[in-house]
Amino acid sequence: MVYDVWRGRWQLVAGDGDSESMALVPLDEVDEEGILSFSDIESYGGNSSAPTADTLELAESILQRLQPGDRHEMGQMVYQNAIAAGVLMMAVALFWWLTVSVFGNELGSEDAQLSLIFSMNYKWVAALVPTLIFVATTLMKMSREKSQPWAGLVAGAMLILALFLAIEPIGHLAFGSAPAIMLLHSARLMILGVMVHYCASMFLDALLLRWVRDLLANFPVDISPLGGAPAEGQAE
Repeated sequence: MVYDVWRGRWQLVAGDGDSESMALVPLDEVDEEGILSFSDIESYGGNSSAPTADTLELAESILQRLQPGDRHEMGQMVYQNAIAAGVLMMAVALFWWLTVSVFGNELGSEDAQLSLIFSMNYKWVAALVPTLIFVATTLMKMSREKSQPWAGLVAGAMLILALFLAIEPIGHLAFGSAPAIMLLHSARLMILGVMVHYCASMFLDALLLRWVRDLLANFPVDISPLGGAPAEGQAE
């Protein structure tokens, strides 16, 4: 950790000088020990409430994982992730609409075996799998960034359920008398699941980076490589 929580203060812990890992550091390092207290933040933030130790730890975790070089690069990463997420979101919508709704009969959706779970038809399964993947991806992000075990537990269960639904048509083919087109049914579900996962992941990363950028703008902390000092005159 970069900030050790001790009596309501965050103490800067220097890392190796050649490390490229990013960390939160005080903007005004007049204190030789690098201490950033609640009073410093409150006086800077005006009417804004001071960030808690958990808030700074969450921001640090996001920076360590995504590795932005500075605030300008952080803004570019927000833009790039948001654009990529939008592209994938529309790709998912068009893929589902074309392969499940418009050309579903031609691709054998009506002849697909009913799911063993609640006897759902293929259209319901094709809607449920992306939903499960989206929620599971969101919970995985929450579990990783905020160290919440229950969110990770639920995310893992949802991923297994989505995987079961995606490969279930192959099971009907392998252990039953289902036609070979069931392979195509599984392929469509897997493609939908993968695209939804990356779409949700990139959009959530964009939201998290934007939140960190707002935190840096509202309080006297900045980002800098471990062991280094924040660059002067960084773009807001």
